[in-house]
Amino acid sequence: MTRVTKLFAIAFFLLLVTLTLNFILLPNLLEYDDKRVIELLIISSTLFWIILNGMSTVHACPSWKTRTRYAIYLLIALGCVSALLSASPRHAVMEISSFAGLFYVCLLTAVLWREYRLTLAQWLVYAISLGAVFYMVGFYTGYLASFIENNPLHGYEFFLGFSNVRAFNQYQLWTLSLLYLPLLGFNIERKSIRRWLLVVLTGWWVLLFASASRGVLLAWLLAMLVTAWFYRQIAWPLLRLQSTTFISGLLCYGLLFYLLPFFLKGGVFATAVFRYEREGRIGLWKQAWSMIQTHPWFGVGPMHYAWYPIGAAHPHNSVLQLAAEWGLPATLLVLVLAGYGVFCWLKRFSSVALKAIPETDRHMAVVLFFTLVANACYSMVDGVIVMPLSQVMMAVVVGLMLGLYGNDNKQSNGLRSKYLAHQIFAGVVLIAMEWSVLPDLLPRLLGNEQMIPIDYHTSYTRPRFWQEGGIAH
Repeated sequence: MTRVTKLFAIAFFLLLVTLTLNFILLPNLLEYDDKRVIELLIISSTLFWIILNGMSTVHACPSWKTRTRYAIYLLIALGCVSALLSASPRHAVMEISSFAGLFYVCLLTAVLWREYRLTLAQWLVYAISLGAVFYMVGFYTGYLASFIENNPLHGYEFFLGFSNVRAFNQYQLWTLSLLYLPLLGFNIERKSIRRWLLVVLTGWWVLLFASASRGVLLAWLLAMLVTAWFYRQIAWPLLRLQSTTFISGLLCYGLLFYLLPFFLKGGVFATAVFRYEREGRIGLWKQAWSMIQTHPWFGVGPMHYAWYPIGAAHPHNSVLQLAAEWGLPATLLVLVLAGYGVFCWLKRFSSVALKAIPETDRHMAVVLFFTLVANACYSMVDGVIVMPLSQVMMAVVVGLMLGLYGNDNKQSNGLRSKYLAHQIFAGVVLIAMEWSVLPDLLPRLLGNEQMIPIDYHTSYTRPRFWQEGGIAH
């Protein structure tokens, strides 16, 4: 990779990460569909770069063993069989090619980390921080406007740019602990800058409480406990900062959404986090279990939970979704690969081993582990592996982990054949993705609603690949 193309790749991604929370790329699209197009743009650009420049998994992750690569090949083969047996193979291929493309985004991130390391981390975190500041300006402007116009609104109504506030919660959980890196490992000495960073983090926590997400708070708490268990004193700086801003954010939330509306008699309504909902996710999980029992080996097909008249396009549980759509063997393979990856990570970056590495890498390892655990927990109750921004951040975080894990490994020589294999496979993935996506994408880009299928069998649509989550029959 030449230096120019590396810098272009980083700048392009960071620009999208910074702006996508606050601006619509294509005004004629719904917010959710616009973010899906951004994701497709990132994946397509990554695949194009690999086709032109080549990249080996050995180059990105030298420590990968042969059996790990064979397991990934087997997983792809199982997905392809499941797609062929599904009711709509094109939509199944859309799902498979998207995940394969995200895999290459992950590998490219690992390669960029090996080249730039701290510089990449700084650019990424500052881009996310800038996007968060822009987003909070819009949020708090809406909050003030509700008082000025005497227009009472619920807290979650201030979240713009998302068709559902839960998609924002997913992005926020992927980025939350990354925002603490400047305070932990960037050697910022000026107290005024550190105070402003704490103010930004406190404001970011207020948004989390205003969104009234019980799942995010539970996932965050579990990640705190797990991280404390494995890393003990090493994790204390991150856990202390998060606890401090959690408390300050909760106090500011109480002031803004309870005390001020009470005394000023207007403005906003707070949405209780611990609220009762009669309609939960248990019905969706039961339906997924029914699919698993009916199609245990290859599932109903990738993305095909959205084919049936259930009421939602995904079961809000990552394991049940994979088992229902891809089948039990593929799901078991994913869990084994994930478990093996976590085992290797904890073996390499144990609480003892972290004491011997540079401070920045030490904090980076703890932050990335915390982020992965938190989102793995949240994926048990929400569509973390479904939503576009969440998928992109998942690829970036896992890519950073792979890059950090392979820091000390020397690149192998004689990899031209592996470069060629990845160039060919990346070309196949790109062709498959464009073939499967274009029939749905072009009518949306052209604003031709008559060409968008509307014969959905879901009783009400929840987002899946597009905002209209169901697969048209």
